[in-house]
Parts: sequence; structure tokens; C-alpha cells
Amino acid sequence: MRNRLIGFVVVVLAVAAVGCGGSSGNTYSCNFAASAGLCYDYSAPTPLPSAQVTQLQTSCTGAAGTFSTGSTCPSASRVGSCALTNSQMSGVTFKYAFYSPAYTAASGQQFCTTLTGTWTAG
Repeated sequence: MRNRLIGFVVVVLAVAAVGCGGSSGNTYSCNFAASAGLCYDYSAPTPLPSAQVTQLQTSCTGAAGTFSTGSTCPSASRVGSCALTNSQMSGVTFKYAFYSPAYTAASGQQFCTTLTGTWTAG
């Protein structure tokens, strides 16, 4: 399961590096909260082309996650989140959300520090 999650993260970052097109913001999420205590949000200032959305969805569901567009990770049982900024593309963010009982605030923050992200409790 961990390898699948890592694979999903790699696809999300690769899609972010490719670029976006369109005129309004978008949020995409991949939820593993029940099975792995994690959920990922990807947001961009402009819509992704449909082929890239399909790639994100396939990667998420292939790793047994629940993919959605236009919504963010749930707040129930969340102990914190870790925001990562894509330095190659202004306005693009990727956020991990950590959930109990798989994570505590301390273990989520430690994971975030390893990624050099910005931790937010709760």
C-alpha cells in the first residue's frame, strides 16, 4: 500500500510539473483516510486538461483511494496537514492530510518536516 501511495504522489507532482490550462481554479483529492490515515489535496489556479485529471484519477483509484474533484480532504479525525509548494509552477499546491488513529499530530509533523513542508495542526 505504501508503494502505491508513493506512486500516486509521484504522478501528482509530475502532473503539476507539466502545467495547466483554462481559467478557473481546481481542487482534486485522493482519500486514503480510512485505510492508511492519509488524504492528498492538489490545487491549481487553473483547470487541468482532462487527460491529466484522468491520470490523477487512475493513479488514485489504482492505489485503492477515493478520487474526487472540486472537494478537499475531510476534516473529521484530521490531526494536521502538510502543504508542499511546487517551485516549478506558481500557485500549485499539494497537501497531505493526516488522520488518527494512524497518525498523531507529532508523527504527522515529523513526516511533514521530512518533506520540508509547512505543517498546520488540526
